[in-house]
Amino acid sequence: MKKLISTILILCFCLGIYSCSKKDEVDLEESTSTDNSTTTDTTAPTVTSVSTTADNQSIVSLTDNITVTFSEAMDTTYVSTSTSDTNCAGTIRVSSDNFSNCVRMSSEPVSSNSNKTFTLDPNDNLTFGLTYLTRVTTGVKDTAGNALSSQYETTNGFTTAESISISSSASDNSSVGIGQLYKYQVDTGGTYSDSVTYSLSNAPDNMTISSSGLVEWTPDNASSDIKTHDNITITLTTASGYVLTESYDLTVTRACVSGYETTNVLSIWSGDQRTSIDNSSLLGNITAYTDNASDICGSGDNEDCTAENNYHYTNSSVDLTWGPTPTATTGNIFFYNQYDNTSHLYLFYMFGVKGNSSADNITIDIFTDNNSSTDAVVVEDDSSSEIAKQSSGCGSSAGCYKGRHAYNSANSDGGVIGPFSGTDFKIFIDLGGTSTIDNSSTLTLGSLDSFKYYSRNNASFALGSVDNFTMGYNTDNICTAD
Repeated sequence: MKKLISTILILCFCLGIYSCSKKDEVDLEESTSTDNSTTTDTTAPTVTSVSTTADNQSIVSLTDNITVTFSEAMDTTYVSTSTSDTNCAGTIRVSSDNFSNCVRMSSEPVSSNSNKTFTLDPNDNLTFGLTYLTRVTTGVKDTAGNALSSQYETTNGFTTAESISISSSASDNSSVGIGQLYKYQVDTGGTYSDSVTYSLSNAPDNMTISSSGLVEWTPDNASSDIKTHDNITITLTTASGYVLTESYDLTVTRACVSGYETTNVLSIWSGDQRTSIDNSSLLGNITAYTDNASDICGSGDNEDCTAENNYHYTNSSVDLTWGPTPTATTGNIFFYNQYDNTSHLYLFYMFGVKGNSSADNITIDIFTDNNSSTDAVVVEDDSSSEIAKQSSGCGSSAGCYKGRHAYNSANSDGGVIGPFSGTDFKIFIDLGGTSTIDNSSTLTLGSLDSFKYYSRNNASFALGSVDNFTMGYNTDNICTAD
């Protein structure tokens, strides 16, 4: 009996040990199963940046694209924009009027960077001068289906500007001498191709800027010119109103040394100034016209712009390339030199305008003195009898010319004398009284109002009340220090 009871107890103990062992295996399996489970993504995406093609949030080109970058990969089916009109549709919107209207895009946002970055391409250029904001709605979702936790909107946005800049530098040419022609061409860079206007402010008197941005000026020998001209400002304005400015300083050299300086400046006076100069008769300082190194003169507009080709006598009239626009009611006179020979000047004069004149007869005397070159007639408009260098009758002058011109209503008349070089020459033109060359002819401008001298610096001198005048270098023009 005891043996039976012992056997039963031993069997119960073994069954207990087995049962505990199985429970441990089940617990271990359950524990292993729990450790291998995956975690569900519940983190909402965020917008990390909004930028433009130029990566510039202050001044943006009208043609720039807009990019939006998220913190994680996005479901592209939930990233959309306005493509059919300017209604504010889609989950990414760009607007310049607080989202009353939105920029129409050319296509849905293009993804990159593993679907983290999306680029928007406007259907047309953005409008100049406006500030654009970008909005991302809570309709966007990441690849796990998490939406943006709250609507995103840029605070300051970006402001549009034209793609144009001033690529030249006026400071590269910051000085000019008395009587020298100063030039500065404003050059621009960028993709802008529409019209541009230029203007000057705080500039010296008679400084000009052309429609193509060429600044020109010839400083006078006045004390107001001989200094540093501060803050000359060039303003460039595009067709849409975008404005660029460039400011610089320009120094006029040969300023007065130790209080005074004597300079040689080409000038014009009333009266006869051949032997001595009376500066109370000074009409002003003048500059010569010049060419631009292009071969655009002569009969085919393809010849070197010599004095003769620049005048281009054809069909009984002048066909001028470089110089002022003549008037039919005045005698027109000016100096000319080629760009590569500034030391040799030529005197041009002409009467009437081809096809717009009144028949007239002009009688003048011309005297030359102290010329370092040998002057002669370069152009005889019509015939040598109308303008010829004389072998007698010049008085104390080294050379003289009789100008005896006649023209009809269809033509013009005139001539060219030169070259003149050095700084001592004088040219005296007598317009009234009796000729001192032939002692018989009555000097007259016929029915013309006056003689008019034209200067390259846009100055002109109407000589209506002057019956004679002198041109040459003024060696007594004294300037005083500022």
